[in-house]
Amino acid sequence: MFNSIKLRLVIWFLVVFSIFFAGLELFLYYKLEEVTIHLADEHLKSEVDTLANLMAIEEAQGQLESELQELAAAVTGVYAEKLSGHYYQLVSSDGVILVRSPSLSLGDVSLPVYIGTPEGDYRTVSGPNNVPLRIISQSFQFSVGTLTFQAGDSLKDTYDLLSSFRKIILFVFPFVFIVCGIGVFLMTGWALRPLKTFTSKIGQITEENLGERVEERGAVMELKPLAASFNTMLGHLEESFSRQKQFLSDASHELRTPTSIIKSFCDVTLGRERAPNDYKEALRKIGDTVNRMCDIINRILVISRLDNKTIQFKPVKMELMDLMKDVLKLIEPSAANKGIVIKIEGTGVSIRGDREGLTEVFTNIVENAIKYNKPSGRVDINVSDLNGNALVEIQDTGIGIPEIEKEKIFDRFYRVDASRGVTVGSGLGLSIVRTIVEAHGGTVEVTSNLGQGSTFHVYLPKNPEIKNGTA
Repeated sequence: MFNSIKLRLVIWFLVVFSIFFAGLELFLYYKLEEVTIHLADEHLKSEVDTLANLMAIEEAQGQLESELQELAAAVTGVYAEKLSGHYYQLVSSDGVILVRSPSLSLGDVSLPVYIGTPEGDYRTVSGPNNVPLRIISQSFQFSVGTLTFQAGDSLKDTYDLLSSFRKIILFVFPFVFIVCGIGVFLMTGWALRPLKTFTSKIGQITEENLGERVEERGAVMELKPLAASFNTMLGHLEESFSRQKQFLSDASHELRTPTSIIKSFCDVTLGRERAPNDYKEALRKIGDTVNRMCDIINRILVISRLDNKTIQFKPVKMELMDLMKDVLKLIEPSAANKGIVIKIEGTGVSIRGDREGLTEVFTNIVENAIKYNKPSGRVDINVSDLNGNALVEIQDTGIGIPEIEKEKIFDRFYRVDASRGVTVGSGLGLSIVRTIVEAHGGTVEVTSNLGQGSTFHVYLPKNPEIKNGTA
């Protein structure tokens, strides 16, 4: 369930939203508390300043004592109501309460006595009836000495306001949380709808319709790279399936011919009694055909193993000149039958590679140089060092390759025109050559002049990173 992108997005949003919203609520709560306390402090400061100014004016007129009596006998306003939550008192320098507001004296209570500073000392204390109280104590100099004016206001209304704010938050938060969760769930579903459509389109593509492509133009920006990559992959798959079908078709066609020949010889030979020499000739021809069919099957198996990456290359250090001499020993009988002269020259070049695979490479190339050569022709092999890489050039004096066929000769089952008087092979040899050379990190190229011969250039790095199966 938690593997769902949609669910993960919703959960992540709600977690981030909860942290942000909770932080915002705490910030607003403490800010509201700070503002309300500050307003209360300003009010208390104003009260103290008013009382101090009145005392200063009365003192200047010599009526300080009468003013103290008036402050203690206020008969109107909130300071005249018993325990109204608004209080003041005047304290001498030795801590004796000189004057209390009627709101205190009527209840026979007083504010906590402490000597204030000239700037004013603010405190939150427990007042009458254990009601939270904000008080200020500030000292002033008079002719009779230092007097401390204290004023206090109940914080009950402030705390009631903060309590109401908390209740509103506790009600609003779950509601907003649920609404936002539903909204995000719906919006995420809407946002992921193109992905669902994209997935549905992909699900409709099978091996039967690999030619179809995912539409890139109308895709959302985030899906365009994915659509492009998927279309590229479809192209590779289509090409691979096409090659596979063509390979199976070509292989079936190649095997059909020798099996038809064998069947034909068997039917004709067994159709009536024949002389022993006729049976021998028929068996010889059948044997030649079987050999050709075995060669085709073996090459098909090699191609299949290369495609499936099941060939395990075993790189070893070797001398190319020694390898080419071993190749020459394998093909000397074929060259002698056609009167072809083979010459090897060059410098000693050491490389790392799979000896069996490279033997297959150069045997195929030299066999083709003999097969498509002219009677009493030549094959020149040159081994050299080129810019730190090994280069093997195999040049023949054969019939050459038409320009339009140069690239095709490396395709599977592609063969030169049989009407040119040359024994036709399976058409798999050069395809195997290119695959093995590329497996060694090298390249193979061909140059040719029609009627004058061809030259194969095989470039091999001296220390390749050989990848088993495909290089």
